[in-house]
Amino acid sequence: MKSMTVQFDLLHIPQGMDGILFNVIDVLRIANQLWRLRNPARRGVLFRWRIIDARGESLPLPDWLGSSDLAGGAPMPPPSRNALLVPGLMMRNVPDLERQLDQAEAECACIARYHAQGRVIAAAVNGTALLARAGVLDGRKATTSWIIVNWFAGRFPGVKLTMDGPVVEDGTLFTVGAPSAHYDLAVALVRHFAGEDLAQTLGNVLIHNPMRIEHAGLSLTGLSVQTRDSVVFKAKRWLRTHIQTPYSLDDVAREAAVSPRTLLRHFKEIEGSTPLDYLHRLRVERAKQLLEVTLIDLTEVMEYCGYHDPSAFRRLFRRATGMTPSAYRRNYTLRASGRWWRADEDDTEDLISELGF
Repeated sequence: MKSMTVQFDLLHIPQGMDGILFNVIDVLRIANQLWRLRNPARRGVLFRWRIIDARGESLPLPDWLGSSDLAGGAPMPPPSRNALLVPGLMMRNVPDLERQLDQAEAECACIARYHAQGRVIAAAVNGTALLARAGVLDGRKATTSWIIVNWFAGRFPGVKLTMDGPVVEDGTLFTVGAPSAHYDLAVALVRHFAGEDLAQTLGNVLIHNPMRIEHAGLSLTGLSVQTRDSVVFKAKRWLRTHIQTPYSLDDVAREAAVSPRTLLRHFKEIEGSTPLDYLHRLRVERAKQLLEVTLIDLTEVMEYCGYHDPSAFRRLFRRATGMTPSAYRRNYTLRASGRWWRADEDDTEDLISELGF
């Protein structure tokens, strides 16, 4: 792991969805930045990329694709591991997709070659059909676009087609069915090569998290997240803006203009939990953000989250995350340690204020 460098070969196809390739490059650039934060003393990068044609030859990368992340003017050693990413195909209909598959002999040969070498191969949307056509999905699990799922199942019966989630992994094969899931795919690939800690941190930055959206809007008075029940909305709004206030069911019910018993019933129907459970989730999410982006001590984190008993805070945090606050900070921090601070960095109080806490 310490000396590992992973190269992603991004397969350009004449009628391919090249935007997926470019977006994956952005994800890899962010992953490299996070890796550097965790390893400031080490040189080089964790992930490299190149765009290739069906023969495996590199295509020129324009400057705006972030070439500075690659070499930095220094010669690059050979990568220790390699992966192939196959984009989806722009198609008008199934007959058009069939025609493209018939004309993709070189691309299928490229896929088969990587597979024979034991490389990781990932495909997006209907690009899964190229993997199936190349014969690498026989007896393997995969997913594809819902638009072609019935055709795919009949055309490639040897594939164990599943539609259970955004990313389907089977050994060294990764597939996603929706164009928007390429972020999930990239995070899954980072997890495969670099481990859970970096993948989780990357997901925290890139993947939509409703609870964090609520936290981000606390300082914006015009921003609200309505639910179908105004009682629950009023209660949640009060809890979000009083995270540091000692919890009182009566106070929350008074704000929602209902009795405590009515509030509990409505909250259970809408949220599937109690107001106190919701408050604990808010507090833990705030603690996670503070642990990720600040270096304040754990006592201050606890106080910003409305807790005054260290053992209770640690117990609730561990129950929600599976680790202690200190371990969470070590694993998922988004800031360099104190010895790597720069003079132009924002101080902690400004950062906490910007977070709306």
